[in-house]
Amino acid sequence: MLQDTFLNKNQLDVQQVAEAIASVLTVEVTIADERLHRIAGTGRYAGKIGDRLVKDSAFAAVLREGRGFIIANPREHQVCNTCEGKQSCEERAEVCCPIMLDGQVIGVIALIACDETQYRILLANPEGLFDFLQRMADLLAGKIAGRERLEQLHAIQQQLTTLFDTVQEGIVAVDRNGRIVNINAAAAKMLQVAQKSVMGKELAALLSGLPLADSLSTGHDVFNREAFRLIRGQRVYYVATVKTWLGGTEVLGAVVTLREMAEVKKIVSNLSTQEHCFSFEMILGESPALARAKQEATQAATGSVTVLILGESGTGKELFARAIHNASARREKPIIAINCAAIPEALLESELFGYEEGAFTGARRGGKPGKFELADGGTVFLDEIGDMSLTLQAKLLRVLQERRIERVGSTQTTEIDVRIIAATHKDIEAMVRQGEFRQDLYYRINVFPLQIPALRDRRQDLPLLIDRFLARYREKMAKNVESIDSGAYACLLEYDWPGNIRELENTIEYLVSIADSKIIEQRHIPPRIMIAGKPARPGSAVEAQPNRLLTIAELEKNAILNAIETFGLSMRGKAQLTKALGISKATLYRKLKQYKISIDSSQNENDESK
Repeated sequence: MLQDTFLNKNQLDVQQVAEAIASVLTVEVTIADERLHRIAGTGRYAGKIGDRLVKDSAFAAVLREGRGFIIANPREHQVCNTCEGKQSCEERAEVCCPIMLDGQVIGVIALIACDETQYRILLANPEGLFDFLQRMADLLAGKIAGRERLEQLHAIQQQLTTLFDTVQEGIVAVDRNGRIVNINAAAAKMLQVAQKSVMGKELAALLSGLPLADSLSTGHDVFNREAFRLIRGQRVYYVATVKTWLGGTEVLGAVVTLREMAEVKKIVSNLSTQEHCFSFEMILGESPALARAKQEATQAATGSVTVLILGESGTGKELFARAIHNASARREKPIIAINCAAIPEALLESELFGYEEGAFTGARRGGKPGKFELADGGTVFLDEIGDMSLTLQAKLLRVLQERRIERVGSTQTTEIDVRIIAATHKDIEAMVRQGEFRQDLYYRINVFPLQIPALRDRRQDLPLLIDRFLARYREKMAKNVESIDSGAYACLLEYDWPGNIRELENTIEYLVSIADSKIIEQRHIPPRIMIAGKPARPGSAVEAQPNRLLTIAELEKNAILNAIETFGLSMRGKAQLTKALGISKATLYRKLKQYKISIDSSQNENDESK
């Protein structure tokens, strides 16, 4: 069986060329490929197609040297000297030329005289025939090249078609009028149409909300725009991107890529669970108060009831919410958090429920899904729900009752399946009594109340938390801070931590950042913690009347006295003192005079000598 070569793959065309030449010149024509296999032949050579020519023939010389020959005296010409078949050769004369393709010899074409008549024809004008044969060789090579390029283009087209139909994204190509010229299998499946049935139709008739006409008019691309299609009376949402293509400066069409909103939600779910995969084991502490809260939260995770987390700011309410979600049956779905106090009331509704294009001034073109849609199948964490307005509380209550949401500016409702975990630092029962929070919503969200203890109620956890935060920020800042001395440690343990764990973590981060030695010392402790976390100065207003509310002036005087005791009044001590208290030196001297705080000169001298 002949191996594939350029000429062999195009054998039919090659034979037709040979026959056409032979019919015009009335001589024999034969053509061989670069492996010396006869690909075409006329006359006596017609029956020898497929034969291999002798190794050292004239054809071999043409292939080897890349040039042609006019052989008027076979068996005596120099290229015939090494030919194995010269003794039995019956050829009278020969004109042969190489067939070149992209600088490579791919074969030989030859005119052969086998009788006297043909001999006279060849030798009547050998140079002219040689030129003619060269043009025929070029013609044949050009024809083969064209065929090869067509095959390559066809192969590339097949590859692109295969790729086009196997990518997971939906792809739709449209012309300058927005009519579909191609659509892949994924897009047809997403839109629930047959590929052939939509060819030539306007994409806008299938997909709403996509500014395709604007893109085709301006040439501007559109990224991650929401679009939808009505399928059996229900809206199916997609995330679409439009990329135009140009011919010079003219827009010729566009490629639209589609992803189902459900797939986007899955990506959001994966990202949210990867970045915030909290568990109850990550909540540090062994105190009875914390252990009780973790036990109750674990019970809450076994079902899908609404949870209301109560606790002061900084106690870790969101950490508990995420741990409950990740221990529940919804762990594979997203948990979407939103701080009701951090978003203006005018925007909160659209953040929660989404909005349609044109719903309000500044609304994103194509609209936007809300947190409830993105969390479908998972959990919505409503932090600081006590700051939600009464108007929005009513809308949230309706969502909880009907399990359906309605985007701002839309009349369509969408069914959702979400679990609500709410949290607040406020006394929500008092808010209900005062009419600041809807009673019916309170009953809806207070199915499983969970109280998170303040840090002052779990003081035995302080050493563990301090050590963990110290190790964390020591590594993060690459600082060689080994420990905290006993005086500083006592201040940290005695302080009430009104900001709870958040305040503790921030304080340890600050101490590590300012530490100028391996040990954090008492002088590094912020004055507010130093004053609150140590016994009162003998004779101070705090010691004399512990149950009396202090005036601002008394608090300020005590703060200055404690700071002087901590830092001294040396040059360095004054600089540290004023920095810690957040005042200037001028203000310090003024306050000393105002509160009649005397400065012992011997103390000053001792401080200066340190």
